[in-house]
Amino acid sequence: MPRVSICIPSYKPRHFELCLASAIAQTFPDIEIIVSDDCPTDDIERICEKFPGRVKYSRNPKPGSKKNVIRLMSLAQGDYIKFLLDDDILHPFCVQNLLEALEATKAENTTLAFSPRDLIDENNNILSNVNVLKISGGIKIIDGAECIQLMTANAKNFIGEFSTVMFRRTDALAAATGSLLDFGDVTSRGLGDVFAWVNLASKGNVVAHPATLSYFRQHQGSNSDPAANPDFIYCITDWEIIINQVKASGHLPAGMYPLAYKSLIRDYSYWLPRFPQLAGDVARFERLLTEVAA
Repeated sequence: MPRVSICIPSYKPRHFELCLASAIAQTFPDIEIIVSDDCPTDDIERICEKFPGRVKYSRNPKPGSKKNVIRLMSLAQGDYIKFLLDDDILHPFCVQNLLEALEATKAENTTLAFSPRDLIDENNNILSNVNVLKISGGIKIIDGAECIQLMTANAKNFIGEFSTVMFRRTDALAAATGSLLDFGDVTSRGLGDVFAWVNLASKGNVVAHPATLSYFRQHQGSNSDPAANPDFIYCITDWEIIINQVKASGHLPAGMYPLAYKSLIRDYSYWLPRFPQLAGDVARFERLLTEVAA
């Protein structure tokens, strides 16, 4: 059985070969690389054929980005799961460092590891480094409940995207009542990663490694581009769902409700020019903020 499963949900072929090469180049040897292909052409399959014996390739029979992620977790055989999105890149020491961080903190009940990441453009130029929590000097353990509160009260994903994290397969199975990308009986539509991190952090603590270990690509046509992603609005509105679920589960203290509503007002207001249908939600959050502050 492999120690780590690198799971690549694939759709876009443009940067896929570089993405796949970064998985193959990992210093940690005991890995399997699984590619689940949603691409409407055979471009992804042709790239995988360039690396015979290195990739477990299959086509996703039920296309869809969320379905593809869930399918990969069912295919993974490793003790640890490391996701890699099809246009992102891993540092060669990514798997080794995140695995060592989780192993070193197992006694502290860590269920999720992440690190700072670089944002890169379509030509692999570094745009900026993202290290919101200022992790430096060594690994840092973050209390799971505090992590959930920090993300939900600020409506910000301080951990990062799928390419940034690693977790144990058994923890993922134990943390979710259904899919890891849902929370309780609520289904994610745009923020599957945040749903997953809340699920994992609700069962244990989070460990951060100080090194930059992944590269998240930002470019026109990506899922983070509101002009290209028809479901982008759910990346905004899922935050209210997450906050309500975390409130109901008792992970968000009542004293943090005002900050959560202010965060929703901030973000919804920012996106109003593109999504004017959010205006009613902004007014509703303002009323709720008045009520909880009274």
